[in-house]
Amino acid sequence: MNERLQILKLLEEGKINAEEAERLLEAVGRSSTHEKGTRHKIWSSIEGLPKVISAALGNSFSESAEEEFHKYPSKKKIKFKGISGNLEINGTDTDRIDIQKDGFAKIKELGDSIAVKALSGNVKISVPKETDLAIAGISGDIEISNIVGDLEIESVSGDIIGKNLSGSLSGEIVSGDMDLDYVRVEKVRIKSKSGNITLRFDKKVEAEIEIETTDGDVKCDFDLKDRREEDNVLSGIINKPSAKIEVKNKHGDVEIKQRS
Repeated sequence: MNERLQILKLLEEGKINAEEAERLLEAVGRSSTHEKGTRHKIWSSIEGLPKVISAALGNSFSESAEEEFHKYPSKKKIKFKGISGNLEINGTDTDRIDIQKDGFAKIKELGDSIAVKALSGNVKISVPKETDLAIAGISGDIEISNIVGDLEIESVSGDIIGKNLSGSLSGEIVSGDMDLDYVRVEKVRIKSKSGNITLRFDKKVEAEIEIETTDGDVKCDFDLKDRREEDNVLSGIINKPSAKIEVKNKHGDVEIKQRS
């Protein structure tokens, strides 16, 4: 078990409090930046994210890590920041937000949005379909389905799956595979350091694509107008240039597929 997980385990068992956990996590992060190799790269990337650790830790976390359910009226946006644990978000035809958590988490209403800060454990959220999402996570898988809105995702470690999505996406990924299925797309911008990326679009999609990978293969199922292909770079237009798809991946394959 690595240092971060040991710290989270101690917190979950009640052997240290949130303030002590924050200091320990910061110390681990500082020491890791002096190391070479993969760990150094990962922690350097964490520092570039919007203060996920310091924002997620605090004294107002739930006293218990037991499973809890919370209900809220519909909001325009969900803001999620997490340290460890999986996240599931599903869009529904209801006009309320349901949140289920089984670890330490803080939930707060902020005007037209709800902020969820999770230290450990899994979180499941049910929202109206037309809800924007801003997600920042350190360790854990993310699954999003049936959302019509704007997505912002920053992830250090974990796979990301999206099903029946409509709207735009801005994603920055350090390590993990990504598989996104779009019914309708407006704009997609993804930067990834390691992992395979698969984007699935309707056969009638209208988009201009620009795909680049430093160490990996690029594949596209669609016929491209103005196709330009050189080394590991592929660009062109699918039907019409209505939407813009940009993907830059350092280590991993990128595939553009038709929805089944």
